[in-house]
Amino acid sequence: MTSFHLPTAYFIAGLLYLLMPLGVWLLLSKQRSTTVHLWCAGGVIFGTSLVLLGSRTHLPDWATHVGANTCLFLGVALRVVALRHALHKPLRLGWLLVGSVLFALGYEYCHSVLHNEQLRYIWGSGITAALVLRLAWLGFAIGRQDNSPSARWLASVYLALGLVLSLRSVVVVLDGSRAGALNDDVLTMLLVFVGVMSAIVGNIGFMGIFLERLTRQAGQMALVQARNEESARLSHQIAQLDRRRSVGEIAASLAHELSQPLTNIYLITERAHLEAENTGATSVSKYLHDVQRNTQKAVDILNRIRQFIQSKESQFERVSLNRVVKDVMDLLNDWIQKEAVDVSMHLPTPAVFVMGDPVQLSQILMNICRNAVQATQGQAYRHIDIRIWREADRAHLTVADNGMGLTPEVLSQVSTAFFSTKSDGLGVGLSISKSIATHHGGSLTIGNASQGGAEVHLTLPALA
Repeated sequence: MTSFHLPTAYFIAGLLYLLMPLGVWLLLSKQRSTTVHLWCAGGVIFGTSLVLLGSRTHLPDWATHVGANTCLFLGVALRVVALRHALHKPLRLGWLLVGSVLFALGYEYCHSVLHNEQLRYIWGSGITAALVLRLAWLGFAIGRQDNSPSARWLASVYLALGLVLSLRSVVVVLDGSRAGALNDDVLTMLLVFVGVMSAIVGNIGFMGIFLERLTRQAGQMALVQARNEESARLSHQIAQLDRRRSVGEIAASLAHELSQPLTNIYLITERAHLEAENTGATSVSKYLHDVQRNTQKAVDILNRIRQFIQSKESQFERVSLNRVVKDVMDLLNDWIQKEAVDVSMHLPTPAVFVMGDPVQLSQILMNICRNAVQATQGQAYRHIDIRIWREADRAHLTVADNGMGLTPEVLSQVSTAFFSTKSDGLGVGLSISKSIATHHGGSLTIGNASQGGAEVHLTLPALA
């Protein structure tokens, strides 16, 4: 039967085996992998053997028999070594060279010494079939190890090729007259067909193995990076917690050490106030009263620090926001005048009341106003505006300045603990203020005002 020209079919299959590995080599060149180099080199050598078989009528016998079959053996053997590398089971190339020489000597011995063409064909075809089946087994091993569909496709096509080669060898054993690669029969045609399929599917499958591994490695690297970022974030949080603990210890120490001197100051001013009344120095009484009031407020703040550190409940009561603003402005009055800052206060009548801790609410406003005054530095006219109003069941308090405003980078971190734009700042003021606002059922937001500068907006549940 003559369906097609076998030498041409071998030649075409050989070209495929030459071109496909070169394409794989090009696509995977950035990997610089020994596995890729061995696989592609084996494909090129295997393709060379098929081209030599297809050129049997035009080339000398040593090239198309000994040379072609040795290249066939070496090409498949190199691919076996390549897949062993992929499984991290490398094999020394020296053994491969020794095996190629022994294969060539055995092949030629059958022809020149034994003069047995049947044995020569069985020698070449049988050993090659064993190598191809070994190649298929390694492909299945990679498929199991990597759960790789590509590896299973590669293994399947080489399993088919190995079985056809084995069957061809068995037929030759049973019928010696059919020995020879160019015999025009069904098995030879099937062999050529499966060879072409192995050239295509085998190389695509090999490339798929690498692409699957690259995808898996990228996923693992992303996972490692995510873990590292999470570890860094947790380390940063731990560092912040440690700093907060340190601040708490310092605050506890200050509260303990300052309580006694402040109590003494309060008692001294009380005695001085009585003496001023007895001597008629009434002009001094006003200043002594201010010292007493501010000393008492400092004592109250220290007591609140103690309560905060000891995790005690805050003392909530009915508080006038108008009174909070006036008290804080009284405390900051001298500093504000020294800084030459103009303060506008828009306080409603009647006053807006909330339920809260007056000292903690004063702490919020104190932090906000200090930041606002500092933000106006460098302006020819320095001004801050304080407004209070009620809207439905919410009380609102805003403090706006005419400074330079906040950049997007600063806005994203401005209320984060220990972040400060000031070189001498701890970066805890706004963070603490935001926590206090949340504790009071409200919120504290920082942004840029429409007319320029920064604006801080405090909202709290309003009382009737």
